Amino acid sequence: MHYHCEIVIPPTANIEESLKSVMAKFDENLEESEDYSSKYAFWDFWVIGGRWAGHKLLAQYDPKQIDEFYAWIDSEKITVSGWQAGKHELSPATQIPKVDAMWNQMFPSAIPIKCPLFRHSNDQYGKGLAGSLPQDVMRLGDVPERLGCSRVIFAGPSYESRTKANTGPLEAKFMLAEDAWNGCIMKVDWDGKLKTAVEKCRDHFKNYNPDYIEQVLPKDEWLAVTMDYHS
Repeated sequence: MHYHCEIVIPPTANIEESLKSVMAKFDENLEESEDYSSKYAFWDFWVIGGRWAGHKLLAQYDPKQIDEFYAWIDSEKITVSGWQAGKHELSPATQIPKVDAMWNQMFPSAIPIKCPLFRHSNDQYGKGLAGSLPQDVMRLGDVPERLGCSRVIFAGPSYESRTKANTGPLEAKFMLAEDAWNGCIMKVDWDGKLKTAVEKCRDHFKNYNPDYIEQVLPKDEWLAVTMDYHS
């Protein structure tokens, strides 16, 4: 199955490499070793955006507006492919310009975009940022309050014995998922909203050493990156 993850990282120009660093030790493809335990693994494939591309954008709008757009889709008898993997695919493709035009009419932006509800809006398997849409990478402080997801990871620099400080590659420092495995499926005390996860993360670290808090406590200028992972 594919799941929606938001990864929160300090500002960086190399987003893909930062995410690779954070996700490395959770790879289901790795073999057991002294440095790796498969019981914490949860993915075998991931991309930035993917089938969740545009979800931050959609979370900005009143759900009633989205419902109005779907009502227009129905009234115009817009059709989609009977086969679905991720987002619905408009079929025939000749409907795409009409749908995109109405989307931009109902949800105007500085630069017209492809309707994020449908498959043609992005490459679901694109490498790096190629599979993403505007706002899939966003300042944490600007993320819409209603944005929900299956998992959130907050990352910070890892400890390096050479410097005896947290100056190493990024790693997960705090994580929430909608459920966890402890021999049975256990629901987690989290409402699935990124905003609530930020609050829980800040509360978790509030009594740590001030220098450590400065390195790992998420700030508004940090980046929230939408990820599609498969398990």
